[in-house]
Amino acid sequence: MMYINVNNKSFSLLIHKKGRIRKIMNRVVVWFCIFLSLLLFTSPIVKAQDDSDGDGFNDEDDSYPDNPDAWSDSDGDGYADQSGLNISDDCPNTQGYSHRYMMGCYDTDGDGVPDTLDDDIDGDGITNDMELASSTALKKYDIFNADDFPPDFDWDTIPDILDEDDDNDGWSDQIELERGCDTFDESMTPFTMYGGNTGWFYVSGAGFVTDYRDDGAEFSLSWILSALSSELIIPIGLVPIYFGIWYYRYRTFKSFDEELENIEDITKLREVEIKVGEAMRARKLQAHHGVILRNVIETKENLLDDRWFDNYGVKDSEE
Repeated sequence: MMYINVNNKSFSLLIHKKGRIRKIMNRVVVWFCIFLSLLLFTSPIVKAQDDSDGDGFNDEDDSYPDNPDAWSDSDGDGYADQSGLNISDDCPNTQGYSHRYMMGCYDTDGDGVPDTLDDDIDGDGITNDMELASSTALKKYDIFNADDFPPDFDWDTIPDILDEDDDNDGWSDQIELERGCDTFDESMTPFTMYGGNTGWFYVSGAGFVTDYRDDGAEFSLSWILSALSSELIIPIGLVPIYFGIWYYRYRTFKSFDEELENIEDITKLREVEIKVGEAMRARKLQAHHGVILRNVIETKENLLDDRWFDNYGVKDSEE
């Protein structure tokens, strides 16, 4: 017990040390319980105990907390690293979103087909092979860039440099160039380049048609003009000459044949025979015509000899 003297008055203050310590300890215990409660409800240690699918991986670390057969996705593309599942990643180290044929692989054009299997990686409508085939030393087309593709005038997915018919009018560029047509004008063809229609194809079973037919025979103004201005000019120019020669020889043959038919005298026959021989040597007769006339002369000679013997052979024997 302690006494304190204040203004000549005595006061006593009893300090119970044990009671004061007890109060402090109670407060410490209360605050410790509150802290421990907060710690238990907010600490990751508590959450780590939650494994919904029972695969041995806590939900917080499990990419597929409701699938016991999958738990990780290394590349973060939504497909599991674990194999043998319908969500398994075929390219586990590559972030990709393909979903056809292979899962989770690069898919540049987003069509679901992985780039390794896609014949048109950038989805520009022209296949990878055609883009590469259209490339040159000065220009190489990027098969991964949909904005970098070779020209395709008629939009038939075949680049102009590889397309045999750039304007898709049914006529090949080669023929149109030979005839002087514009290979990029669908309305101009070798049949219409001179205005209207100036040609036909004759097709067996179909008759005359104006569409290009490689199985038909062409009759057109452009073909004639093209032939006259090309290497065919010489063969075509010789056609009338050959025809004239043939016609002259044929008329010569017919003239001799008619003359032999009307001969009734052996002396006249000999004269015609000499003329035929001279015509053969001068090539005024074709070889087969000469053979025919020789046979006619021999037949005629035998006929005239038989007639002579019939008329004079019996009288001579009687005398």
